[in-house]
Amino acid sequence: MLLHGHFLGLLTPWKVIVDLDRETITVRKRNWYLIGVDEYILAFRYVRRIEIDSHLVGADISIRATGGTAEAKLLTKRDVKRIEEMLITNNSRMRGIVFH
Repeated sequence: MLLHGHFLGLLTPWKVIVDLDRETITVRKRNWYLIGVDEYILAFRYVRRIEIDSHLVGADISIRATGGTAEAKLLTKRDVKRIEEMLITNNSRMRGIVFH
């Protein structure tokens, strides 16, 4: 993690919220000065590509959509795989989950 320059990610982790009812993906991260929160919301219908970058420990995910990209870094490999499966299969039994 430190080798990739993501040391601030330990203090201000990313959160990915997949809401199957509203069909949205929300990526949140606390600002580096710890006062505000940056938030990026995508609708499922605008998602064009999911890119996963696995590291020795953890993984990064980049969700490309029409008009922009949402990225989350330093997630566990298990969480990234679950996000990918939820977006691809859109399993109706799961109504939403938060990853961080």
